[in-house]
Amino acid sequence: MTSLQDCAVSTYVYIGRPLAEAIELLAAEGWKHIEIMCEGRHGELLEWTAGQLASLASKGKELGIRWSIHAPITGCNPAAADGQRRAEAETLLLDTLRAAEALGCSYVVLHAGAADTEAAPLLEAAGARGASAGLREAAGARGASAGLREAAKARVVRFLQRILTETAGSAAVIALENVPPYPGLLGTEVTELLELAARVDSSRIGLVFDSGHALMAGRDRCLLMLQQAMPRLVALHLSDNAAEQDEHLGLGQGKLPLEAMLAGLAAGGFHGAWVLELRHPGDLLPSAAKLHHLRKQYQAVYGIEPVPGIR
Repeated sequence: MTSLQDCAVSTYVYIGRPLAEAIELLAAEGWKHIEIMCEGRHGELLEWTAGQLASLASKGKELGIRWSIHAPITGCNPAAADGQRRAEAETLLLDTLRAAEALGCSYVVLHAGAADTEAAPLLEAAGARGASAGLREAAGARGASAGLREAAKARVVRFLQRILTETAGSAAVIALENVPPYPGLLGTEVTELLELAARVDSSRIGLVFDSGHALMAGRDRCLLMLQQAMPRLVALHLSDNAAEQDEHLGLGQGKLPLEAMLAGLAAGGFHGAWVLELRHPGDLLPSAAKLHHLRKQYQAVYGIEPVPGIR
């Protein structure tokens, strides 16, 4: 086991380059699991022909590379109230799953989307008034906001159920990812993703834990959310930050409690994918080496052999 064999890499690190060039660079560096980030220039994957996808699949087999895909974020909002926007999101995800099928991907990463935020101006106005009348209005606005969020979650559940029906027979897991704690986004809490997964009630719904997103809520909450995600966890997105912004720094450059995370993952017998989702190419090898060293340490402590990728 080497540092490039026991973890994966996202094409996000070369997001400014054409997808084919990014893949060539990562393959030449020796990575054996590449996750294609269908955002920015790399969204072109969904426009590739069947022949192009077959060629990439063949290249992967020749070089021993496994693939996974991060579905588009831009334009893909399963929670949208507008039916046309949900239909567009459905098309994007179905296209992603078709590409995943061609490449033999075990999972596809998906963001649950953004809830409508019409209640936000009401909350601000009521809060500004203060006094009892303002407080009553604020409580009503919060109730409206909660109602909007519940409606958004119901739309996501129906969206996922339709997708699963459309792709019946596929083995690819749809892995919901926790997102940064920004207003309106669904999935800032792992418990919310677990609720969605339970309501969909399918073995093809899993979770991806993003360390950088979780760390923005604080070190302790990061560790708590990782623990909560374990029952459905199929992959990790690993990056570091200063607990303020989603900086995609190399491991060890911020406040990520990496050793505590590794201890919990080893003790829990995690067998999923370890994906480095970093901004700078120069951070890849040091981060892979750090991760490799720590995993070997915790393997010795717990007697658990790390297994690369999803089986």
